[in-house]
Amino acid sequence: MSYRTLSQRMAKNGVKLRTWAKSKGLNEKDIGILNQISSGLIKGKWGRAKELKEMLEKEGFKVA
Repeated sequence: MSYRTLSQRMAKNGVKLRTWAKSKGLNEKDIGILNQISSGLIKGKWGRAKELKEMLEKEGFKVA
């Protein structure tokens, strides 16, 4: 399971990453950051990426 991206794991649970983000009121820039977090390009240690990572973890989605 660790080899899958976050968006694939969310889709397995019936939640699309973009739909989840839109329901939270996030903009396109935030969705881009979420996609980068999902694919492992950024870790979410600083700034807005950290806030989005914490939001995902609060909702119950584990971010590596």
